[in-house]
Amino acid sequence: MSKIIAIGTAVPKYGTRQSTILDFMHVAYNDDTASRKLNVLFRHSGINTRYSVVSDFNNNNPEQTLFNGNKCAPNVEKRLNIFKEHAVLLAIEAIHNSLKKIKTTIAEFEITHLITVSCTGLYAPGLDTELIEQLNLPKDIFHTSINFLGCNAAFPALKLGDMIAKTDENAKVLIVCVELCTLHFQPKNNHDNLLSNTIFGDGAAAVIVVSDTAAKQNNQPVIAINGFYSLLLSKGKNLMGWNITPVNFEMVLDARVPEFIGDEVNDIVLKVGEKLNITPSAIDKWAIHPGGKQILDTIKKQLQLNDTDLQYSYKVLAEYGNMSSPTILFVLNEIMQAEHQPNETIFSIGFGPGLSIETAVLTYAE
Repeated sequence: MSKIIAIGTAVPKYGTRQSTILDFMHVAYNDDTASRKLNVLFRHSGINTRYSVVSDFNNNNPEQTLFNGNKCAPNVEKRLNIFKEHAVLLAIEAIHNSLKKIKTTIAEFEITHLITVSCTGLYAPGLDTELIEQLNLPKDIFHTSINFLGCNAAFPALKLGDMIAKTDENAKVLIVCVELCTLHFQPKNNHDNLLSNTIFGDGAAAVIVVSDTAAKQNNQPVIAINGFYSLLLSKGKNLMGWNITPVNFEMVLDARVPEFIGDEVNDIVLKVGEKLNITPSAIDKWAIHPGGKQILDTIKKQLQLNDTDLQYSYKVLAEYGNMSSPTILFVLNEIMQAEHQPNETIFSIGFGPGLSIETAVLTYAE
């Protein structure tokens, strides 16, 4: 059984209140109909603050680095150049934060495997090779990338880390998710863009997965990975996705996503229970990807949970918005630091293009 021994997080320096971002959106859209829709979406978003690597969304800071009201639509090349400039730095901050929690450094810990994750920026050589160079990791380190899988991409990364740690007791797997969602802002008046511009922010998270043997040497509380369950719901394939356009990576986010997930979630939990031998009543903590407040509210209602059950998901949504793939690791980080009893069970679920469902069952271990 593999173990998560540390999770680190990082956000860019430009943190902006949701109300201030709304002011920016009104100017950028310059459209009364869009503004009325945005007012409603922002009011019910459940988000207080979001972060971006560019200062454009903060009207208190006049610096403009990418967007210029509604008259500027930078092309995808310019957006990805900014991704290259900022993604590695944010990833490194999250990595150092994770290692600090186990009181070690890159040089001392000796990472053996590196997995990078992103859907908001692609280039080659990419994040993995840059991290190897900048962190002075071994040139023969195992490294790979998981790209373009959307909000639930941390799950397949964790699966790969789990498999590696189970087959190599000396493995020390570093997984890094970095998303700069705000680079793909576009003032387009349709529901997908309006909703995306309401909820998405930038962030990074790093998680360290090791074998059971290596975790015992760490001598700190950890989270054991019990198993995973994946499900592809093809009837929802057109509800969520990404399109690469000459302007940006354009998000497809249909208004029916919360209802669709709500209709399926009870069946999903039962299927996970059958595979991993767990009943809903045995679940102590819930780590639900906060894709949006309506998704959380719908799942809470369908599973007959309460605000306390989903407190970590609501907290991350309020403080950061939806950062795509790192977001579920932010939620797990909150849970990992919360008060707990040994052997408490954590049920985690995420949603991505396809419509793909990813779940994991985890356990606190001392």
